[in-house]
Amino acid sequence: MTEKNKNPGAGGAARGAGGVALGQASASSKPHRSREALTAQVLPNGEPVTVVGRQAQTLRLLIARGAAGFTSGEASPLGWARRTSHYVMQLRRAGFPIGMVREPATDGSRVGRYFLGSPVAVLAEGDAV
Repeated sequence: MTEKNKNPGAGGAARGAGGVALGQASASSKPHRSREALTAQVLPNGEPVTVVGRQAQTLRLLIARGAAGFTSGEASPLGWARRTSHYVMQLRRAGFPIGMVREPATDGSRVGRYFLGSPVAVLAEGDAV
């Protein structure tokens, strides 16, 4: 028996060969989690737009914070806001007027504070289908 064949099963899972790598769940073992959806309209006469998942959570936070807005650092402790600038970009592309101002952070750097540039009305909310 060669050195390579002494334990043919060793290392397979660590390399991901023949199954799921260690520390990962297979797609079939994950429970189905619905994503939240939010349908909103920029006032006074914007078209209704439905966003789901992180974009819905971000839009909900923008609406809740009002003129004060929020920074990525303020949203991060919520547990889902890891890519705030990306979520904001997607919302802008969907037609939501989101402004941003730079402000000094406590460590001397500068951070962006996001806020809605116009009132937004929530038309419907729930889970995405």
